[in-house]
Amino acid sequence: MTVQEGTRIIAALESTWTTIQKHHGDVPGVVIVTGSGRKGGRSKRLTLGHHAADRWLDAAATGRRPELFVSGEAIAQGGEVVVETMLHEAVHAVAAVRQIRDTSCAGRWHNRKFGALASELGLEPPKRAAKVVGFSEALLTATTVARYAASIRRLDAAALARIEAPEKPKPDQEQDEDNPGPRGGRGRAGKRVSVACSCEPPRQMRATPAFLEGGKVLCGECAEEFLPLEAATNEQHQDA
Repeated sequence: MTVQEGTRIIAALESTWTTIQKHHGDVPGVVIVTGSGRKGGRSKRLTLGHHAADRWLDAAATGRRPELFVSGEAIAQGGEVVVETMLHEAVHAVAAVRQIRDTSCAGRWHNRKFGALASELGLEPPKRAAKVVGFSEALLTATTVARYAASIRRLDAAALARIEAPEKPKPDQEQDEDNPGPRGGRGRAGKRVSVACSCEPPRQMRATPAFLEGGKVLCGECAEEFLPLEAATNEQHQDA
């Protein structure tokens, strides 16, 4: 029997969520759903994911479970974006479990408590709050990419059906650090660069410039620093 694409997608997402739970004990079980992250009508807003506490009544009718939504547009952008989106929503899930108010303004403003929980779960919150969304644009760190490398590879290799990702904004449409937009409206603060170590072949990952500027990131295999990919390649040629 052919495996249906919907089953394949949900299985991959559930596996990733289980991995997140293994690393963070307060992350609760959820009901995972997917679909388009674009609202109807004239709105151009794209939602990569959301968390809704107590939305589903469990099968035994003994309690309620939260909903985790991951959009098809997030899936189209690859495993790193999916993991980053799921960790963002895991922060909200942990806040609900601990009864911490991490947002206001109908969930748009993400406060410093959200930023602190994001750091706990392996995301890098912005250094200062952005207009409208506060500390929402918390990004994967290099350490977290390495931690979830297997999950990212599984998501990338799963050959999932997906909703076409939106086109990248033109340079004059990019948002600045003060206005990164809602979840999914990643501005300049969200850009990441590829870095590599001195292993043969080199191990590669992606990180924000701000994270790299915070101190050296060393490879656990060759004990050498991860450098921007072009610089690492040039250094290897010089050594040769």
